[in-house]
Amino acid sequence: MNISDIQQAFDAAYTKDPRDGLTINHSSEEGHFRVEVRHQDTDGNLRGFDVVAEPTPAEERSADDIGQAMAQVVEQELAYGQLPARGDDGEFRRIVV
Repeated sequence: MNISDIQQAFDAAYTKDPRDGLTINHSSEEGHFRVEVRHQDTDGNLRGFDVVAEPTPAEERSADDIGQAMAQVVEQELAYGQLPARGDDGEFRRIVV
């Protein structure tokens, strides 16, 4: 499965959130595709989360399925309004699809 196919499926399925200060970046490494969602709130605090796809050859999901699932997770998390802050370890919450 090609990571760029997952990225294309995510981009096609994701409905852009018009929120000011919101950034969504993609990255891929070691067979993982990551979407980093960050928002600078009015107090200047950086909040957000990461959605990570770790497809394995044994999975029976297509790149389209994974990209769409990631877009759904991002949209659902953004719908909550208040994004999570960094954890005590300094990391953002990580959601694996």
